[in-house]
Amino acid sequence: MNIVVFTKRVAAAQEEELKIVRDGEDLDISKLPFKVNDWDNYAVEEAVKTVEKFGGQVTAISLGDKESDEVLRRSIAMGAKEGLLIRKDDPIFDPAVRANVAFNFIKKHNIVFDAIFTGVQAEDDQFGVFGGYLAALLKIPFASMVIGIDEWKTDHVVVKRELEGGMSERVRIGIPCVLSIQTGINEPRYVSIMGIRKASQVERKVFDGSEYMENIRSSIELLRWSYPPKKEGAKLLSADIDSACRELLEILKEKGVYQ
Repeated sequence: MNIVVFTKRVAAAQEEELKIVRDGEDLDISKLPFKVNDWDNYAVEEAVKTVEKFGGQVTAISLGDKESDEVLRRSIAMGAKEGLLIRKDDPIFDPAVRANVAFNFIKKHNIVFDAIFTGVQAEDDQFGVFGGYLAALLKIPFASMVIGIDEWKTDHVVVKRELEGGMSERVRIGIPCVLSIQTGINEPRYVSIMGIRKASQVERKVFDGSEYMENIRSSIELLRWSYPPKKEGAKLLSADIDSACRELLEILKEKGVYQ
């Protein structure tokens, strides 16, 4: 069994202050820390667990600049057999373009797989459609929001998908297929610094991303970066409990919450 996992290096911007530069044309992320995309971490773990149970190998692929080799080393330290870097120094914002590059890469190098795992979405752009696009291009079945793999046979896999309202469904998907893995499906294994150093001794192949951009045009144009509007500060109520309650009721009536 061969499983391909796409993994992405993203800026860890959740607790960092982002700076808009060049009059809204770009972001300065030069001082931000980077890490593996959280959803992709679960995808790699699930792929490794699957081949540990059923046999086979995992190939990790990343599309990004040379620093994206970092997430490939981590994937190998987790159990992937090899890492392939499609090097593209200029970021690609359009997920359809990223999927087309991945599709061209797979076809050009005749990469054989039983399944492709991706994360449900990326922390930086939040589009959440890469896996679906890629499956459509490959003309193979696709399942999103996968929170469990219940059965794996030679011609199909049975997966559990997360739905809204706390519900889930079990579906049977033909092989080969693309599965977008949701967080929480497993507990990603700890990867030590020593493990990553050892993984760096495994050869990672680097490919020129521009070779897979032929006849691909983006349908998304980044117009401008902007900060969200500032919200009003919290309203402090009177210290006296009776006055505070009356004031709160008036606020609720004004907002239409209480009549």
